[in-house]
Amino acid sequence: MLTQTLVLAGLNDKQCAIEAEQALSALDGVKDVSVSFKDGKAAVTFDSNRVSLEQFRSALQPFGYDAAIYKPKHGEDGNCCGGCGG
Repeated sequence: MLTQTLVLAGLNDKQCAIEAEQALSALDGVKDVSVSFKDGKAAVTFDSNRVSLEQFRSALQPFGYDAAIYKPKHGEDGNCCGGCGG
């Protein structure tokens, strides 16, 4: 199992987060989903052999949402190379 953070576009309120969570949870291979409307992100635990980012995007599309892999800014995730002093 892999846990991936997704950035969700199009979430306007808590109901949107509920819809997105339900849409992602319904996919075969998804074990757990937690959507934060406040952050505009979803933490998804899934079997990468059974479901992909494109399937996540397809599941969200009818609701008007989109998904992308979250890529933290340098040092945001607590990791830093040390070369920048950050």
